[in-house]
Formats: sequence, structure tokens, C-alpha cells
Amino acid sequence: MTTAIVTDSTTSLPPGVRERPDVRMVPLSFRFGSETYRDKVDMTSEEFYERLKTTKVFPTTSQPPAGAFVETYEALDAYDDILVLTISRKLSGTYDSAVSAAEMVDRPIEVVDSRSAEVGAGLILLEALRVVDEGGEFKDVRRAVEAAIRRSKAFFAVGTLEYLQRSGRIGRARRLLGTALDIRPVLAIEDGEIVPHKRIRGRKRQMAAIVEQVKPVAEEGRPLYFGHVAASEELRNLMDAIGVEGERLVSEIGGVVGCHVGPGTYGVAHL
Repeated sequence: MTTAIVTDSTTSLPPGVRERPDVRMVPLSFRFGSETYRDKVDMTSEEFYERLKTTKVFPTTSQPPAGAFVETYEALDAYDDILVLTISRKLSGTYDSAVSAAEMVDRPIEVVDSRSAEVGAGLILLEALRVVDEGGEFKDVRRAVEAAIRRSKAFFAVGTLEYLQRSGRIGRARRLLGTALDIRPVLAIEDGEIVPHKRIRGRKRQMAAIVEQVKPVAEEGRPLYFGHVAASEELRNLMDAIGVEGERLVSEIGGVVGCHVGPGTYGVAHL
């Protein structure tokens, strides 16, 4: 029995993963006015954030149409089973598109809500591929994914809540709006929703709050995945403060998620 993994463009993919024949990525899209682009396909993250700095039109984002998933499922007919891992249902309608597409094809397809996004979803995907590479059956892959979802945690710092507010993705962090200008919130993803973790004054304390949560996990040797939105220097400082040695998983967050959290965002997910 062979298993293929389908995910969407809001999952951070480590180098080499996208090139695997048993992994497919279905892109969400973003729109600047009348111009529509596929996330991580038609425009690089660097190009997107340069455009975001100068645009007078706030970009909007869209889930993939069901047809895009159908085409992907049909292209994987050489595999016995397909597991689909999507961005949290509380952040996007992508899960529903994937499920609708699964009902249009004549083969069993399992669609799973990651309850996360980007680096958090990336770690969950890597757990699925680990089991695939070890020769595990589909039930083992599904079990590993469900266990990873339960363990997954993500913490991130934003420079401002403006982007989350404008995009409507602010979730329970809404209660932080209207606070003093020097408040630097640390946010988390819990059960698929963006929630406030701590209200901090000052950038150094903001980073220290993330380090406090993640350093013990790093010392245990558990998987970490770092991500940022045009904030590579801040992310390097975070990694140094956590003290992770050896190779590190790092991704620049794509435009669809990036336009919701805004430039200057950085953080880390762990299992």
C-alpha cells in the first residue's frame, strides 16, 4: 500500500519536500485589486512583501476551488491512499474545498484539519512523511498525523495587530485591540485559532516570552520549525536565544498567511 500526501500552500515545506512525487501542494490565492496570484507559485514571498509595503490596496485571500483539489487527487492515481492536510478550518475554508473535492472522485480520500498553519502544519506534515518513509501503512500515517496535531504548539510575535484586525483573522486576540502602543503581544495557535498568550511591553520582553515557552522543549530535543515574515534578523536572534544547535528548519511565511499577520512577525512551532 502506498500513500500520497496533499497539502495547501499555507503549509511550510522544508527543502526537497515539494519535489517529492508523493507530495502535492494546492495553492490558495491572494489578490491585489484586480490582480490575482497563486500563493508561493506566481510570486515569491520576498516579492509579495515588497508589494505589500507600497500598495494602497489591502490584499484579499481566497481558498482553492474544489476543482484544484480534484485535479490533484486525479493526478495521484498511482497511489493507493491519499491523506490531505489543510490549514485550520477556523482560519480558512480550504478544508471544506478539499472535502467537497473528495466527494467528487471515486476513491477514498482522508481530509484532516491541521488546526494550525505554516510552520505548525509543516511539522505535522513531516511526521506523516516520516511514517511513509518507514514503510508504514495508511492507518499508521493517519495516526501519526492525529498525534502530531494534538502535540503541536506555535508561538509568534507580531509588531502590530493591524493586519490581523483588517483581515478578520484576529480570533480571541481581539481583546488586545486598543491597548497601549508599547504593548507587544505574543500570540499562539490553540485548537486552530489565534489566541493571546501574553501582553508584553517592549520587543526584548516579547522575544523573551517566546524563549521561555520554547527553550525547555528545545532542550528535550523535540522538533522545532521557525518562521518569519520579513523578519530574518529577529528570527536569528530568537534562535540564538533558544540555543538550538545543528541544522534548523526555517521558512519565510508565504503571502496568504503573511498578509494576515503582517511584516515583522516571527515565531516557532514545536511538537
